[in-house]
Amino acid sequence: MKQKLNKTKQCEPKEQNVFNFLLFSLFFLIFVSFGSALLVSVINKYEVLVPATPPVDVEGGIVKQFKSYDEIKEFLDESAGSIQNTAMFGAIGRDLARSEALDTTGENKWGDAASPTPTINGKGGGIDYSTTNVQVAGVDEGDIIKTDGKYIYAISGQEVVITDAYPADDAAIISRIKFNSNPSGIYINGDKLAVYGQNHYIIYNNESYEKLLNKRKSNNYTFLKVFDIKDKENPKEERDFNFEGNFLNSRMIGDYVYFITTDYSYYYDDEIPVPLVLENGKVINNNDIACQNCWDIYYFDIPYRSHNFTSVAAINISDSEEEIKNETYLLDGNQNNMFVSKDNIYITYNKYISEDELVWSATKEMILPKLSERDRERITEIENAENYILAPQEKMGKIILILDSFVESLTNEEQKKLAKELEAKVKQKYEDISKELEKTVIHKIAINKGDLQYKTAGEVPGVVLNQFSMDEDNGYFRVATTKNRRWSTFGESSESYNNIYVLDENMKVVGKVEELARDERIYSVRFMQNRAYLVTFRQVDPLFAIDLTNPTNPIVMGELKVPGYSSYLHPYDDVTLIGLGKETDNNGRITGGIKLSLFDVSDVRDPKEIDKFVLGDRNSNSIAINEHKAFLFSKDKNLLVIPVSMQEDIMEIQEGVTSEEGVMIMPPIKKRYFNGAAIFNISKKGFELKGKIGHSDENDNNYRWSDGVNRSLYINDVLYTMSNKYLKMNNLSDIKEVNSLELR
Repeated sequence: MKQKLNKTKQCEPKEQNVFNFLLFSLFFLIFVSFGSALLVSVINKYEVLVPATPPVDVEGGIVKQFKSYDEIKEFLDESAGSIQNTAMFGAIGRDLARSEALDTTGENKWGDAASPTPTINGKGGGIDYSTTNVQVAGVDEGDIIKTDGKYIYAISGQEVVITDAYPADDAAIISRIKFNSNPSGIYINGDKLAVYGQNHYIIYNNESYEKLLNKRKSNNYTFLKVFDIKDKENPKEERDFNFEGNFLNSRMIGDYVYFITTDYSYYYDDEIPVPLVLENGKVINNNDIACQNCWDIYYFDIPYRSHNFTSVAAINISDSEEEIKNETYLLDGNQNNMFVSKDNIYITYNKYISEDELVWSATKEMILPKLSERDRERITEIENAENYILAPQEKMGKIILILDSFVESLTNEEQKKLAKELEAKVKQKYEDISKELEKTVIHKIAINKGDLQYKTAGEVPGVVLNQFSMDEDNGYFRVATTKNRRWSTFGESSESYNNIYVLDENMKVVGKVEELARDERIYSVRFMQNRAYLVTFRQVDPLFAIDLTNPTNPIVMGELKVPGYSSYLHPYDDVTLIGLGKETDNNGRITGGIKLSLFDVSDVRDPKEIDKFVLGDRNSNSIAINEHKAFLFSKDKNLLVIPVSMQEDIMEIQEGVTSEEGVMIMPPIKKRYFNGAAIFNISKKGFELKGKIGHSDENDNNYRWSDGVNRSLYINDVLYTMSNKYLKMNNLSDIKEVNSLELR
């Protein structure tokens, strides 16, 4: 078709190039992506519509529950043809379109960063100890290390190591739990220990799995095991779960662990076309092939672009007799962030509308109604053909021939007019729906102990950075997003900007602040009481303070700009924030190392940076910048601890060393490295570096690259720091080492 169109002499090159782009983009990139059902509907109705995933309306009956496995198979079978081969043909279409027009891809997505809340101290029986740094009080998050004030449970390689940790002088490893795969997180609940991670060995020695081995042996599985640790020296496994799919996230509230996994694989020709769940080696979501008693499996009346089974399980880890509760949702897109309050789970994914979709919307309005009745009937017949008779790409090719024939039948002036009208129509649509091009879809699931209930979904323009971009308060859901910069083939590029949205309990937007900090993006967010604090960055670090007292009318109250950026914010108290990030100059170039900032927001209209402290040079880093669980803070102890990997430039000047001309020779700059933890005294006045604890072996030839500290905690007056190799104990008063244990 490309050669045929290029040989057309009727149309001027400029108009022909525009039309080539429109037509190729339309049918190679849009048709395959959005499928037969969408095309049939617009051909029949000719209505103005941009193909996109609509908000989910539970009351309107859009959320549906599968009644049988056969129904699931049929649904997957019918819709698979409309979304298969999207990547391959999208690439072909993009290559063709690129020869006629500019690339329309936007900026890359940014990596996640996190910003934690103050550490909650566990206090009881005279023991003061730190717990995992979590976002919501009472909603625990899995981590690689936990303590109950006496014992420490830590992941080391393929083991969970249990240490009798206090008193530190007598600390000793008392048991090790070995796994075939690497565990990635743990929970502690009284005398119960829950451990989870990716399972690479499930297919071995599993008779119940043998029937499905040939079809599903290469799938990913995530395990969760529960141990009775009443006898710490002899932990006993009580429950063994395996979930087909990848781990998304988890939380623990009370006795219940809420465990979320996702799986792109489906097998509509198998007995069980949904992700398997196994307990103690046996498949437990196969109660009945007719699915009369199987778990709830939901789907939505939306044009799916991809199939993703997301499973939410509620597991009582204190009562091994209570059955697991599980609900599975057939979602669209790649689930990437999650926020959990005490009452609800919010799962998000990003939804994008490309310019090619705008081309499709404009084309259907202008060209399809112009076709003859016979041509429209042919297109309908083509689309109604079963996929096993005509593959989607074959249908696409036949429809292209029909439209190509129509274009060839036009006169020179008609082709020019059509090309100009299409270009103008797309430009107008781009302006009209610019906020719709990039959105975040949010699914809300109510939780109450073992009960799960899907509630509804909503969507907002832009994308969220991480879990701390979301919050729930008095029934309202608050979310901060960044609308990314876009480059348009049909107009000028649009700048990035940032937003705050407030949604009611039905996930409808009731309040918003939009277009903050143009040409910048969000680096961190902290919701505190009735305020939101945003840090955006491109050249300097603007800290925005937003009043959310009236959910329907958020107001920007104040703004502070300082060099550098904070990758997350951490409350010191109600009117003071700690920022952690990197030092930069006024042009946004990273010039220094790890930057700690202390912000005074007592006067919300005039935020101030009280103090800052910079560690190392620009190649220095801290895993706490991207992992809030590595950030240890206690206001009561005036304590702040972060892992650091520092590089410092040093110059050792040797007096008396001169050249033959008598000029002093300046030695080259040398590098000094440190891997460990930095310990600060922190107060309302600022930061004071109290000391550093190293975990590297200085006689190691790989000293520069050796393992650093990845977590820290305290029990009473002792600071415990953990690396992949060591668990070290130091007095908080003077940072002197008390004890050290090798974890491996």
